[in-house]
Amino acid sequence: MRYYWLLPSFLSLFLFSSPAVAAKLVFWRFDANQNRLDFKTDAGVQPKVQLLANPTRLIVDLPGINIQRPTVTQTLGGAMRSLRVGQVDDKTTRLVLELNQGYTLDSQKVLFRGASPIQWSVQIPKPQRVQLPDVSVNPPENYSPQFPASPLPLANNQSRSQTPPAIAQVAAIEVQNLQLTREGFFIRINGGKPGLRVTRSSDRRTINIDIENATLASNLLASNLPINRYGVSNIQFTQLGTYPRVARVTLNVNENSPNWQASVSNLGDIVILPDGIRASQIDNTLSRPVSQGPSVPQVSIPVTPVSPVPTVPTQPRANQLATIESVELASSGTLLLIRADRPVRPKSFWDRVAGVYRITIDSAQLANRVKDPQLDANSPVLRVRLQQQGSRNVEIVVQPAAGVQIGELNQISDQLVALQLLRPRPVTPAPSSIGSVVLSVPNPDNPSPDLPRANRRLVVIVDPGHGGKDSGAPGVGGILEKHINLSISQQVATLLEQQGIKVVMTRNGDYFVDLAPRVEMAARVGADLFVSIHANSIDNRPDVNGLETYHYGGGERLARTIHNSILQSVDVGNRGVRRARFYVLRRSSMPATLVEVGFVSNAQESRKLANPAYQRQMATAIARGILQYIQQNF
Repeated sequence: MRYYWLLPSFLSLFLFSSPAVAAKLVFWRFDANQNRLDFKTDAGVQPKVQLLANPTRLIVDLPGINIQRPTVTQTLGGAMRSLRVGQVDDKTTRLVLELNQGYTLDSQKVLFRGASPIQWSVQIPKPQRVQLPDVSVNPPENYSPQFPASPLPLANNQSRSQTPPAIAQVAAIEVQNLQLTREGFFIRINGGKPGLRVTRSSDRRTINIDIENATLASNLLASNLPINRYGVSNIQFTQLGTYPRVARVTLNVNENSPNWQASVSNLGDIVILPDGIRASQIDNTLSRPVSQGPSVPQVSIPVTPVSPVPTVPTQPRANQLATIESVELASSGTLLLIRADRPVRPKSFWDRVAGVYRITIDSAQLANRVKDPQLDANSPVLRVRLQQQGSRNVEIVVQPAAGVQIGELNQISDQLVALQLLRPRPVTPAPSSIGSVVLSVPNPDNPSPDLPRANRRLVVIVDPGHGGKDSGAPGVGGILEKHINLSISQQVATLLEQQGIKVVMTRNGDYFVDLAPRVEMAARVGADLFVSIHANSIDNRPDVNGLETYHYGGGERLARTIHNSILQSVDVGNRGVRRARFYVLRRSSMPATLVEVGFVSNAQESRKLANPAYQRQMATAIARGILQYIQQNF
């Protein structure tokens, strides 16, 4: 069970102070055994609650309450997906309990209990599996909404001085903005995966794209945007229906213009393209700027339209060679696009010795005049070498520039492959300190006017080893490695977040997470660093003790920085920095390290690791090492 406490004594580890506020959230937890959310404030509060669908989310707003820290996400288990706690605005703190897809809650069984005006608990009923109804914009007369707007019942001992919040049903998806691309349009949404329906009027002058279970952002309500491009004169946004909510996008077109298709991108947003645009052409959207039209950002991710009939990727025939026609930079240098005239299936790996990324394409040949990228001093790569290996294989060698990380190699279409190039995120100075380290981090209260806040925060994955059914190494005295790992990791996360670093934890409770999802999570959030925390053990050698830190690939400097930081401030033996092929290290595309904080098989070290004060000391040293590495390399 995880408790969150915001205490002055803990914050005093850092040499800075936070401004005083009228009321704060001082404690919260989700008790998985009791299926109950508890929270406490230092002043009276009247919670406001709403239940959202698809996916189901219970949202608790605390007006007049401040959390004084970045958003914290606790990953849960079973039907419960996560608990997020953060600041909505300068006057409201929000707690969001999200369920996994396919589960819902009976709003009549959600019970609020106010022990006092400052102490509340929310009893959550057992989540139920549901089959989502297939309803039209106008539901049948006998259709009953899944989440009726109704008061929550009082628990038996509910104090009548605290009014139970009422539940409000709203749509799960918000349509946020429209972006013009070279070939069509891109609609940014927030929420679950939308259902889409495209229809054309009988006079062929309007094309309606209905986004189910969605609401329009306030800036789009009843808006009419002039376009005058691709045969589209203007685009209108209209809110339809009450349940389910439907956001309608209307394209006013010439009657002789082609039909349009709408599909969901691989990141969940909506792509609108005219018929005839193939998946292999969509990279043009990424690399060619738009000189006219709405002043909106250009699409920067590859997307693939959903075909009405599923297609099976075509494999190259044994006697036919794919020709590599071009290797070019796109999307402002964030992608390296490899284009062929036939289907290709590349293989790749990081060559640590040479410091390059190697891509091998079998059954392929280079074009006589293959187009390679034009590089300059600002390019994300120093060199791209194209080589014919024998008569049937092509090798592409990529050497990244300083600070640039190689991301995923994505198969955009059968004939198009994109390699992600991850530049370091810039930061804006806002001095703060931890121990002897002074780090320039973003100031969340004063964002740069020309740089999105999301692009100004470094992201660190903190990975507590083992968990749930995998208890890790059993220690002397009955302690379990998984609990030590989690305790230290949670404290590292808190310390980093207080320094302005965005932290994503692979697990935030005692549940099992396999190795592959941990690495996939890091890639999905675009992490800059990956730090895994473990405790060591060795059979039949109770005398062995000390600190070991591991790396593989590009994480050696990170490993040594953290290792040295621990040795400088923690009384622990030095067993060195080592190279190992641990899954989370060799599969991570960013600098990654695994810290073995000590041996639970050693009686003395086991006692120290079970001590909360020692855990706090170890967490502070690890966080300091991470900040030192960031200061030196970003």
